[in-house]
Amino acid sequence: MGKFIVIEGMDGSGKSTQTKKLFDYLTGMGLKVKTFHFPSGEGFYGNLVNSFLRGDFGRAEEVDPYFAAFVFAGDRKSMAEKVEEWLKEYDIVLMDRYVYSNAAYQCAKVRSPKEQKKLREWIFRLEFEVFDIPRPDMSIFLGVPVSFVRHQLERERTGDERAYLEGKEDIHEKDMNLQYRVGEQYRIMCGEDRGMYLLDCTNDNGHMLSGDRIHKKIIMLLKENDIF
Repeated sequence: MGKFIVIEGMDGSGKSTQTKKLFDYLTGMGLKVKTFHFPSGEGFYGNLVNSFLRGDFGRAEEVDPYFAAFVFAGDRKSMAEKVEEWLKEYDIVLMDRYVYSNAAYQCAKVRSPKEQKKLREWIFRLEFEVFDIPRPDMSIFLGVPVSFVRHQLERERTGDERAYLEGKEDIHEKDMNLQYRVGEQYRIMCGEDRGMYLLDCTNDNGHMLSGDRIHKKIIMLLKENDIF
């Protein structure tokens, strides 16, 4: 079986960039690598996720977080067999977002720490036990400054990967208060010993590290945990 690695983070945190850099590094080592991004944008649940992110069901705070969590989980369940096949076929399966994203974004919409924990446990039970999807060997949260995320999200973002919006705004990306709370939720999970690691992407002055420096830190973390 191949190793299963996930890159996690807030919107605009550089996940796609780091996923590409890691893919190039691993394939350069001669490893067979499969990359994929959630949400998938495919099938019944993928289309529901697209509708949710476009705001077709209302603003982020208007949609029940349990409902939203179920929709995102359904997207992963619908792809679970493919992921299992990839893990048999490839040395490394490298994912841009997975279950932790669901927990971070939905729990960020709940203000009570007690209710956040309740929802978080419900999501992990739903995805890993009820839906029985593959578990990652390692998940890495890119801990970047919120100011960097704000700058990235304020830039015009185009390309085929934005087609799901059909000209509308992403209800998660446009809410910077939500993004801040999402970062807090990720950090809570990093402290819960769930196999997710916080990768500090700042220097001693709190400024964002270069993409190449972050990449080197990811490689070091993977080697320290015997991923390759």
